[in-house]
Amino acid sequence: MNFTSLFFISIGLAMDAFAVSLTEGISLRKLCIKSIFRVALVFGIFQGIMPLLGWAIGGLFYDKIAKFDHWVAFGLLAFIGIKMIIDAREFGKCDIHGNCEKTSNIIVLGIATSIDALAVGFTFSLLPGLNIYFSIAIIGVITFILSSAGVYLGNKVGQLLGAKAEYAGGIILIGMGINILIQHLT
Repeated sequence: MNFTSLFFISIGLAMDAFAVSLTEGISLRKLCIKSIFRVALVFGIFQGIMPLLGWAIGGLFYDKIAKFDHWVAFGLLAFIGIKMIIDAREFGKCDIHGNCEKTSNIIVLGIATSIDALAVGFTFSLLPGLNIYFSIAIIGVITFILSSAGVYLGNKVGQLLGAKAEYAGGIILIGMGINILIQHLT
């Protein structure tokens, strides 16, 4: 696989993480480097680990995992989206650092947005001569960069729109979950 193909695969995989990073940025009362780094690092790590996992197990379990992966992604995104809508009533009551979201929520979102990267890892196992470690590094770095931008941009939108942006973020997460479900059921 050439670098251009890998680059565009990485961008495609990072789009879900970027969208969710926007919603994370919306929920931050005050933006700080630590919050941006935390979200971007978790999303970058999961986007890198999942293709490695898919590559390692290859086609052995693909049929079993493919039967329910979309339900897992839908459930996780819908749960966090509903929670975000409920929490919108508490908008502006973040802690002193502006961190409304727990690290555990970000990890759940990292898993939900990287399930498609697992499938990419399965296809990587079919490509002879692929440098998997270079590939996952590129995927992780691009996801980190786009997630950082997403948190920053989401925070700016959140400052402008307040609780309305938090409601919109929850609706976006639920919509992403529904979209994943529809894509796999059709």
